[in-house]
Amino acid sequence: MKVHLNINPAIKEDEIIITVKEMNTKVERILSIINEDDANGVIPLQMEERIYLVELHEISHVISEDEKCFAFRGKKKYRYKDTLKQFEERYGKHDFIRISKYCLANKVWMEYFEATFGGSLVVFFKNGEKETVSRKYAKELKKALLKE
Repeated sequence: MKVHLNINPAIKEDEIIITVKEMNTKVERILSIINEDDANGVIPLQMEERIYLVELHEISHVISEDEKCFAFRGKKKYRYKDTLKQFEERYGKHDFIRISKYCLANKVWMEYFEATFGGSLVVFFKNGEKETVSRKYAKELKKALLKE
């Protein structure tokens, strides 16, 4: 892989051009770093016709529902512009962990867990919301919570 860096103090805005033969994991990692817009820990979320700038630590969990992505801040549900996967790639290092195919949970907002009669696990958040932890992600969740 060739890399060219051209530093030009005369330009008004940084521009990155990537030319690849095909998409691969290395390029995806580079793009995720470039696209990280959480330098200040704030992301834009939409509710009705307004855009709110919300700090990541205020979000309890993010879900995918009807092919749309929503973030919960307190009891309020906001629309996130991208997919759940893109949210995970950008902000996963900010205490978010996948608990199901449709949900990312903020570890800081988890209050307690309950087992159901069917053997599944439900996480209750400090804001009163709850989500089911799928069996597929239960082991990963346990590891992430117990390593701290």
